[in-house]
Amino acid sequence: MTGTRHDLPDDWARRPLTDPDLFEAVVDLAVFEALRAAGGVALLLCHADGRLVQPVMVESVNSASPPHEAEARLTTILGEIAASGVPAVVMAIARPGAPSATERDRELRQAFDRVCRACGLRLLGVALAVPGCVTVLEAASDSASDSDAA
Repeated sequence: MTGTRHDLPDDWARRPLTDPDLFEAVVDLAVFEALRAAGGVALLLCHADGRLVQPVMVESVNSASPPHEAEARLTTILGEIAASGVPAVVMAIARPGAPSATERDRELRQAFDRVCRACGLRLLGVALAVPGCVTVLEAASDSASDSDAA
């Protein structure tokens, strides 16, 4: 993790989450340890310029949700969010366990991509938030040099 909520600069709220110096630290701030312990998804709703508007926690989508069910729930939720005028989102998978990505994490990452495209939302980045740690979760085709968020 490159930064924690304790490392955030005073002006962090005026800067876009696409700033790699802020991404993990803002996710660390927004995704409470309780959600990480229980499991769920955090949606960090953003302005068009990438600044945070509002975090939303979704406990009904977690590592126990079958992939098709998780994707259907996210489609409903993100469709309503997009209809309300929110143009962009950062998504975080919150779960207990090790900070290395699992097959399920990668499946959820792919579902996030599909759902955001279908809903017309710009996906600014995806993170994995486990107790005490946040890491960027790249798309399968991303490399560290061309990701939006890192």
